[in-house]
Amino acid sequence: MVALGAACDGGTGPDAAPTLRQRALEAGLAPIPDPIRPVDNPYDEDRIELGRLLFFDPLLSGPRDLACGTCHLPRLAFTDGRQFPAGAGATGLGPDRTIPDPPPLREMERNSPTMLNVGLAGRRSPEPALNGTMFWSGSAFGLEDQVLNPIAIDKELKGLTYPKAQAQDSVLARLRGVAGYVDRFAVAYPEVAEAHGPDPARLVTAGTVRRALAAYLRELVTPRAPFDAWLAGDDGALAPAQLRGLERFLDAGCADCHTGPMLSDFDMHVLGAPQEGMGRDTTPGDDLGWGEIGGTPYAFRTPTLRQVALTPPYLHAGTAATLEDVLRFKNEGRSGYAKVTAAMLDRRVRPLGLDDDDVADLAAFLHALTDSTTLALPLFQAPERVPSGLPVPR
Repeated sequence: MVALGAACDGGTGPDAAPTLRQRALEAGLAPIPDPIRPVDNPYDEDRIELGRLLFFDPLLSGPRDLACGTCHLPRLAFTDGRQFPAGAGATGLGPDRTIPDPPPLREMERNSPTMLNVGLAGRRSPEPALNGTMFWSGSAFGLEDQVLNPIAIDKELKGLTYPKAQAQDSVLARLRGVAGYVDRFAVAYPEVAEAHGPDPARLVTAGTVRRALAAYLRELVTPRAPFDAWLAGDDGALAPAQLRGLERFLDAGCADCHTGPMLSDFDMHVLGAPQEGMGRDTTPGDDLGWGEIGGTPYAFRTPTLRQVALTPPYLHAGTAATLEDVLRFKNEGRSGYAKVTAAMLDRRVRPLGLDDDDVADLAAFLHALTDSTTLALPLFQAPERVPSGLPVPR
């Protein structure tokens, strides 16, 4: 191990041990970059604000009883704090959200990931890309590709209000019927308004809704964590326990997968995480992850560690209640699910030999990846009201 006394000073010369900062940078850990924006969806404040309103408006759901922001609440770092999200037909918010008995629809089968930094996902790579790998199973690529998917899914936004084939058109018709939205779409897409006038059918389309939602989500970037300040040269930004935790993180090989600016390779790995919940429609009680779409069975996308201390529970089925629970699972280095044998596990899965102090230090380092300053900005809050007049989840 690197002695922490040398962790932040500048050992130089051919025989000098690398500093901890040098080791972190060489392992691929990096500051958060600016968002990458498509040519047809550049930075535009009006479009971003339109996307924020859409994200928090229950008008996008079939029964008008939940918004995208219901499962991605700002006060919970854009997650819902539940093991499994509860969509259309449920009541309440966050961990208190409940499903009626008998339920109109079952809860979802995978833990709700944070939307923070979602636009900086890589395409099975730590380097951010416009077509970054989305979802636990890697079933979509890039924000524009996936933001409208929940509108047509029963247990997410659609509910039982209309058939799947009618979901998108139904939501567009609703939006076109709200004057406040038509006006905002005209401001956000002036080229459309100039070419076609204030025609709701031309202004409010799947393409313009998709781009507005993606434009908003792309700006939810948190670049001011203590770890970023430390990477930039502020030796006092990390506490001693956090420095020890970073050292353990590197020694244990965590950066093999948790690398890059998002501390994720956005690749698919078989960890043998415990499986709970309803499972997928095609595999009740079970979840093949990437295997469901032709990839390796039981492989799931490496989650980002940015803001991770704020987003429990963890793992694809929400089976780890705390960071320490995740770390102990990783430390055991064995499958926690009977259907995933030792031979199926990713080659990086192995016992790490960490003791309780190591686990505590690792958890302390993970807390250093939290940017609380940026989360306080207005962009990261739910609007006071939305054009539909429906209640805003907060």
